[in-house]
Amino acid sequence: MLDRLAQVILVHGMRRLGAGDIGRRASWLRALADPQIGAALRQIHADVGRRWTLGELAAAVGMSRSAFALRFTRMVGKPPLEYAIAWRMQLARDALRTSERPVGELGFALGYASESAFSTAFRREVGESPRAFRGRARAAG
Repeated sequence: MLDRLAQVILVHGMRRLGAGDIGRRASWLRALADPQIGAALRQIHADVGRRWTLGELAAAVGMSRSAFALRFTRMVGKPPLEYAIAWRMQLARDALRTSERPVGELGFALGYASESAFSTAFRREVGESPRAFRGRARAAG
């Protein structure tokens, strides 16, 4: 039943996108369909441990840094490097909820040079340490 509901939601969203209801608002789905911004998103997702720079992403999709940053931000709703960090933290939250992987190992896999660097970034983005998050998430079910 949940699979069917997910399909219905996806079809509805795609219809709205095709009908122009989304308009100029930031939309991850619309951004993914854009040849250049979609390519950048796929690169960020494919190599999550890489410490991307704005210049590297812009060059990879054949755009200037300023044009790329502006277009990415308009389409996605946040700047490219902020998006990359948010994506890493989403992956970290999911892993902390569902795996026993040590915090330091997880941080290295996500591109952080040390457990301390990862913990600091996680706390800044999520509001608590990775260990506290894992404990709270496990206690909640």
